[in-house]
Amino acid sequence: MASADRPLLIPFGTADPRKAVDVGANSGRQGNLFSLAPARTEPLRLHHGPYDFRATPGLGAASDTETRLTLIHDHLRALCGLWDKNQRLLIDLYFDFITAELDRNALTLTAALSDFDNLYHYRDWAFSALRPLPRAHISTDDIDDKNTPYVALDFAFYTGERLIGVTITGHQTATKSRVLELESLRHAGVDILEIHSGHLLANGVAYLGKTLPPVFHKFWVGEILPVSPFKSAAIDLMLTDEVSF
Repeated sequence: MASADRPLLIPFGTADPRKAVDVGANSGRQGNLFSLAPARTEPLRLHHGPYDFRATPGLGAASDTETRLTLIHDHLRALCGLWDKNQRLLIDLYFDFITAELDRNALTLTAALSDFDNLYHYRDWAFSALRPLPRAHISTDDIDDKNTPYVALDFAFYTGERLIGVTITGHQTATKSRVLELESLRHAGVDILEIHSGHLLANGVAYLGKTLPPVFHKFWVGEILPVSPFKSAAIDLMLTDEVSF
């Protein structure tokens, strides 16, 4: 885990966490690594990059919120396991959950943005939702050790206070080694959230909404204005970097 003087590096979107760390170290690019600084108190949100959209077709035409949100959805979905339908399903339902949360609070959110002359729509707050890191790997040991044991998770989230590791479970009982892995993360301060694949498939957004902790709901609280990872030159002239959209 992160020490007082160094960040915790969390490889994600990969089956080989050590390779992701090595690539980041050798290339100088963060790539599929989330660097959690010891003093960070800001949640990791959808509007936080970096996203590697270089190979994303039609990116230049992504001028509206729905299209931009779809690009992020597709990007995160592509980081899931190629044959892991449960991971991809959770991404789909998580974005549906985000939309449902916004629609449920549409009147309040619209009123809060009324002073900005239609510059924003209430659904622009979607980018403030917590960002999932698919196929995340967390180590409780020194990352410089080549024998570092990583614990694979289906997803990881950072709330600003806690790391939340998501593991999708099924009808089979977890192996002893898996139980010990998850227990080591809990001991290190990682909250483990178990999501049952059968319930996820049967009850969709309703189940996900009941299972996700309160911090996932009303995710716009604490944000000044909607923010997007897609920069707009015209609006950047009007707003600071921290609230650009």
